[in-house]
Amino acid sequence: MQELSKVEIYYDGDENNAVGVKVNDASATLQDLLEAWQPLCDDERLYKLYAEGQQGACKACTINCCNTAYVIPDLIAVKKMAAYTGLNYPDFFKRYFQGEKLKAGLLRILPNPCIFLQDNICTIYPVRSLICRFYLCCEITGDTQQLIYSLSWIGATATQLFAEELRLLEMSPQQGLTSFDLMFKNLLAEYRNDPRVNLFMQAREYSDIPLAPFL
Repeated sequence: MQELSKVEIYYDGDENNAVGVKVNDASATLQDLLEAWQPLCDDERLYKLYAEGQQGACKACTINCCNTAYVIPDLIAVKKMAAYTGLNYPDFFKRYFQGEKLKAGLLRILPNPCIFLQDNICTIYPVRSLICRFYLCCEITGDTQQLIYSLSWIGATATQLFAEELRLLEMSPQQGLTSFDLMFKNLLAEYRNDPRVNLFMQAREYSDIPLAPFL
């Protein structure tokens, strides 16, 4: 008898093949989810809004997400990115994040396009953040959207608290912030007292994050 994977991807059967996640084991971790999710990037069954002909691999796409995304990375990714680039945390934040956003207490990676994008290739792909790993320009079922939304934003909130502890952020007046800035700042404030943030604060790897508290 074939053993079930801890996390499975399924398609809900509508015309756009919306993606869903099924967790089969209470011990499943975020790493299990990421391993199940990664093949979707190259799954040509998916209707992808920005892909040529609405189908194709994310690897070959040059249309949207890496050029325009508002990326606030999760804490596990931040620590791995800093190590990957060989920088200490103060230098990493100074080099790769928008200075005006840092002054306003926000942690946006330099965009338009993403500073880590070179010749349309992600230079930190193995350690990219959750928001990058999970983004697909396709239909996703509602419960799966909520799962990846919670994981990404709670992980980003852990980054916020980590940066505050290291005094890497300034908290200047909010003048000049865009509507997106304010929305994300409010989200981070909303999640900062969520006990699940401690899971990211204490973890070294995605395998240290159980999925059960997010289901």
